Amino acid sequence: MTAGSKKPLIDFKWVASLIVMIGVFMGLLDSTIVNIVLPKMMASLDTDTYGVQWVIISYLVASAIGMTAVGWVGATIGHRTTYILGLFLFTLLSIFCGQAASLETMVVARFLQGLGEGLMVPIGMTILFEVFPENQRGLAMGVYGMGASFAPALGPSLGGLITEHFTWRWIFYINLPIGIIGVLLSFLLLKETKPEEEESWSFDLIGFLLMSVAFSSLLIFISKGQEKGWLQSDYIFTFMVIFAVSFTLFIMVELLTPHPLVDLRIFTSWNYTLSMIPFALFTMSLYGVALIMPLYLQRLKDYTTLISGVLLLPGAFSAAFAIILAGILSDRFNTKYIFLFSMGLLALLTFNLSLIDYYTPKSLLIQKHILWNFTMAFIFPPAVSIGLKALSKAKVNLGSSLQNATRLLTGSIGTAIAVTILERKHDTYFESFSNYVNYGNIVAMTTLKKLMTFLHLQGTPELLLQKKAMKLTELYVSKQALAYAFQSAIGWMCIFLIIGIPFIFFIRSGKNKTKGQVPLH
Repeated sequence: MTAGSKKPLIDFKWVASLIVMIGVFMGLLDSTIVNIVLPKMMASLDTDTYGVQWVIISYLVASAIGMTAVGWVGATIGHRTTYILGLFLFTLLSIFCGQAASLETMVVARFLQGLGEGLMVPIGMTILFEVFPENQRGLAMGVYGMGASFAPALGPSLGGLITEHFTWRWIFYINLPIGIIGVLLSFLLLKETKPEEEESWSFDLIGFLLMSVAFSSLLIFISKGQEKGWLQSDYIFTFMVIFAVSFTLFIMVELLTPHPLVDLRIFTSWNYTLSMIPFALFTMSLYGVALIMPLYLQRLKDYTTLISGVLLLPGAFSAAFAIILAGILSDRFNTKYIFLFSMGLLALLTFNLSLIDYYTPKSLLIQKHILWNFTMAFIFPPAVSIGLKALSKAKVNLGSSLQNATRLLTGSIGTAIAVTILERKHDTYFESFSNYVNYGNIVAMTTLKKLMTFLHLQGTPELLLQKKAMKLTELYVSKQALAYAFQSAIGWMCIFLIIGIPFIFFIRSGKNKTKGQVPLH
């Protein structure tokens, strides 16, 4: 520093951090904020649970697709411009999401919005790496990890608060002023940078298109299979064939092209591959539970969006605190054992969560949800760390991108599976329980007569007694069927975790190839 120069009042790295976290926080918040308003969306968009799930799935899939192209985009137009492009696209499409009058319009708008998120979230981490000195990059990832972990956990609670005072459309409109401020600050204050080796970047368009077709068709037949009748439907069979062909071609292209979109040789790393399998199963469970809980609170318990959001808020804070603690412990203890213990404990807590029913009190529900979120947050740091530390420095960026794409794609699959199980089990249990409500069932008829007597005492006209009693009985049976359906859906999320646990045993302990903290996005 020269004699006449003055130290700036605010260090530039903190200005850049604030600007970057505006977009990152909004993008990751929108991956879960819609969960709490899905019941209200179904009425406004004239759809059912099978249809409304695509509001979530389209966003996650598009984010994953955007992330696979972000390296090429950043090298071509620069990191700052890529971040601004992603934030602008995300903000603009938020308006269209808020204005959507049909499910089809909403899904298209959410897909394009997800592309914006897929560009700005990973490039935001790159910008932080550039503005922080090398000896403070652990701090940079701490800042990034705090926002990246807290935003999705906060989504349902904030969505409930906004919807209670406005309409569900405001969960998208609120992005507009924040996004505009973020774009302007980015344009005025961030510095443009590019990778040092610009000539090494080329875009694998064929691989990109094949990957997009493969995973889109996979999600379509998984999410629509139960509704359409699986292999009995030509529609489902067609998409299964499309997936099989496009995925096979994708693997062939990636192995043969000199500059692949995804270098599949990365999976020759034993620890990286073994860490990705339980991580994928974990994210399927995570996103499945994230979808199920708001639906449980509103469809079964009949809570308002505000009360539902408030009940989920303590779990969000516990997750934010836990991920900081998990990062500290991952630096001091063997990450394999932290990963293994956390997965095992989360499986037990998921089974415990699956015991909730119509009569579960709020206090017990909050306790279960806090414990589940706290343990869930402990899985991210060791899972990410084990995978990336098994790679050479040249492969770390690719490994991180694949982890994030896997998180989003398997999260989409988990969402689709949760909806399929929930709806299928509800229909199955309702039909089964309804068979017991007949004139030959003495207990059912006695209960019906008692209900008619109660309604008569409440002033119900004689002509409407039986009809109203039968309607209330149907409602009760439906509620009980729905309660069992929620238990089954969460139970399947537990099974995914259990399947993933054995793979962790085979992870090799050894010296790390990379140093420093790894991104938790």
